[in-house]
Amino acid sequence: MRAFIHFFSRIGALLLSLYMLLGSVQGFTTSEFVYERAYGNPMKGFMPFYSEGGVDSAVEHSMEWFYIPLSALVTDDGEYRIAEGLEPYLDDISSRGNQAVFRVYLDYPADKLGDKAVPQFIWDMGVKKLPYDGYGGGVSPDYSDDRLIDFLVDFVHEFGKACDGDSRIAYITTGLIGHWGEWHFSACPKAAPSKEQQARVIAAFAESFTKTHVLTRYPGTPGTESGKLGYHDDSFAYETINPEHDWEFVPRLRSAHQSRLWKTQPIGGEFRPECQIPFLTGGEYDGMQPYDECVKQTHCSWLMMQRAFDTGLTAEQVKAANEASASLGYDFFVSRAAVKRVCGETKVYVAVKNTGVAPIYADPAVFIGTADGEVRAEGCVLSELMPGETEVYTASLEIRSGDEVHIRIGSPAEGGKPVRFSNKGCTEDGSLIVGVMS
Repeated sequence: MRAFIHFFSRIGALLLSLYMLLGSVQGFTTSEFVYERAYGNPMKGFMPFYSEGGVDSAVEHSMEWFYIPLSALVTDDGEYRIAEGLEPYLDDISSRGNQAVFRVYLDYPADKLGDKAVPQFIWDMGVKKLPYDGYGGGVSPDYSDDRLIDFLVDFVHEFGKACDGDSRIAYITTGLIGHWGEWHFSACPKAAPSKEQQARVIAAFAESFTKTHVLTRYPGTPGTESGKLGYHDDSFAYETINPEHDWEFVPRLRSAHQSRLWKTQPIGGEFRPECQIPFLTGGEYDGMQPYDECVKQTHCSWLMMQRAFDTGLTAEQVKAANEASASLGYDFFVSRAAVKRVCGETKVYVAVKNTGVAPIYADPAVFIGTADGEVRAEGCVLSELMPGETEVYTASLEIRSGDEVHIRIGSPAEGGKPVRFSNKGCTEDGSLIVGVMS
């Protein structure tokens, strides 16, 4: 049914586009629409790891990543303090107009916190500590223990109550299970939960987060068949697209029959750490895969890319990083505009094309107006504007001689950065003049 409605909405957009070609009312001169890629748009692109006060912004960004231990959100006696634990991060990040992306973990290899990442009451109830030597050493809880899974399911429900729909958060990754919360146990295989236990945790996220998008590590994880969660490839551009390796990200997507999941759920991840500097400096790393092809096949919207925010990059490297970052996710371009008299009203028509590789996974409002005021435009919600498609947004306005008509998209986050068009002349607040009435 959704596909049926989408088909006819595209037919309507096409007819409106053809109607616009008939020209505007006398006296309205449209702007020249020239493509100029926008950097730092919300909910897409490269992001740095969180640092209090922010990082170098030579590479523009709209999100910041952090890990947080479960023990920062749950006390040693089992009391939930989720909001209190997250507020310092969310407040600081949002003060810069950015959104947070994060993961809760119980096991972080080589971290000084060690078994203290797990609240003490979990150990006290008898969940086993499983030490391991790989990745610099660490301690994993026994995820096959139903008592731990029962608690994690309850935690996820409380997590959703505290965070679902908070616009300061762009995305959340499931975390909780495995090394770094990445749902793998290569250094401690005996810590792995059963498929049924994994499915319970996934189901808890799907039930508890209906507004904020959640991603998990591996396509095909038990419980993900419903298509209610996205995925993050934390070995991006290294173990992403090789069809001969069934463990790589895109082959896993295909095996799970979810190659089109990106149309409704986000794809993100981390640029493989060893590949970051070679990519940024134009060097080579054995096994590194073509970035553009990885983006094309995954329809990826965001990546952790810490090295892009290290000092020392040349101006040319910063520009390359901005371009690579902006190539992720959606990309909106205004291609045409017209003003017509319809049934005694003056109507503005603006054609917006998504030239990116994915939709935007939010629905900020689209506005059309003049200096005297603006109205919310009619047209499809932005999250339904797929790559390669054009939507015509319309609004009825009173336009006087000398008025400049603009279009803009709001921010997905309260007080956050606006969505900017990839048009020359688009302002920092996202406004684009589409024409002027003489």
